[in-house]
Amino acid sequence: MKEIIIHYKKIKNIYIRVKPDLNIHVNAPKRVTKKYIKEIIEKRKDWIEERIEAMQKRNISDFTLKELEDGNEIFYLGKSYMLKVVKSRRENIILAGRIMYMYVNISNNLNNKRKKQLTLDIWYKKEAIKLFEELIKKYSSLMNLNTNITFTVKKLKSKWGSCDIAKKHILLNLELMKYPIHTIEYIILHELTHLLYPNHSKDFYNTISLYMPEWKKEKVILDNFFNI
Repeated sequence: MKEIIIHYKKIKNIYIRVKPDLNIHVNAPKRVTKKYIKEIIEKRKDWIEERIEAMQKRNISDFTLKELEDGNEIFYLGKSYMLKVVKSRRENIILAGRIMYMYVNISNNLNNKRKKQLTLDIWYKKEAIKLFEELIKKYSSLMNLNTNITFTVKKLKSKWGSCDIAKKHILLNLELMKYPIHTIEYIILHELTHLLYPNHSKDFYNTISLYMPEWKKEKVILDNFFNI
């Protein structure tokens, strides 16, 4: 359960909302005790968890909606870069300091937005394949997973990754390239652990804790990084 933030107001009823920061915000009458509020929240636990999941899905989708214009902020491996669009016949992206130079073949038409997004996605994917392969090898070795594990990188709207246990294949969200490397490591470790424990059992989380004791911090980053 996320943090519960209580706002006492001159109202008659209790209102519960899950905001984009994924915390539970409660508006309550001044006479109501915290104990009673917690009891109400416990009764509505299933509804609250559904709202948190829906908000997470919306947050993931929102990351792709920003306009790719000069001066806008673009994230790569947890760091923000100022975008500089440069007209060019050949598409490429180059990082120089905290500036991201996007070389793209654009003209004055409606396809520019699509071309810029495609240029960014192709570059993200190229970098993702190299990084994810390296991290999968790292944790496969640490966990003694003596098998050939394959992976695919795609833009996903509602999850960070998944694991096909039978095929030993991992699917990873391209949007992870906007997050810090140690957060990406958590997702990869999470999916690899499914090869040992299909369900989210106690043994599953104990295994994650063995290789990444502070994994819960990475989960918080996934939930809140773009709300900081």
